[in-house]
Amino acid sequence: MESSVPVSSMQDPSSSPPEKHVGSANGSGDLDSEEGSSLEEIGFNWGEYLEETGARAAPHTSFKHVEISIQSNFQPGMKLEVANKSNPDTYWVATIITTCGQLLLLRYCGYGEDRRADFWCDVVIADLHPVGWCTQNNKVLMPPDAIKEKYADWTEFLIHDLTGSRTAPANLLEGVCIVIIHLLY
Repeated sequence: MESSVPVSSMQDPSSSPPEKHVGSANGSGDLDSEEGSSLEEIGFNWGEYLEETGARAAPHTSFKHVEISIQSNFQPGMKLEVANKSNPDTYWVATIITTCGQLLLLRYCGYGEDRRADFWCDVVIADLHPVGWCTQNNKVLMPPDAIKEKYADWTEFLIHDLTGSRTAPANLLEGVCIVIIHLLY
């Protein structure tokens, strides 16, 4: 079972407050319910902002008030197999883009530099496995529907993409299971 949140919906509400629209009937200054009241309409994206300005995100250690319950040891660039969001009975290879405590920002292999489909998952509850797990457990490895037609030969693509890459070690993923079991008992 996977828990994920699209990156585009992860917005900082303090970054750009919604504009106030004065109601035409009473002039009270209340927010107009049809215009400017939705944060989604603002469309601010921290990842894009950092990239465009050449700025760097503050490290999580700068936020001492935020408790990090698991130090994951996952590193950006590592590959792993994760349940396919569009078809949970299948899996696909993803790359870790960044980490934040027990959260991983993942991008399915085959998307290249396209960040629109990046998604967050929680290592404690997501269906994550080391590369090769599907083969060992007779599970289907299938690209997401959105990119299925991008390459004619996905096997060749994966061989090329995985050659020389770092895969998430099985002990990191097994360690998560041990933590869950320990917490349950």
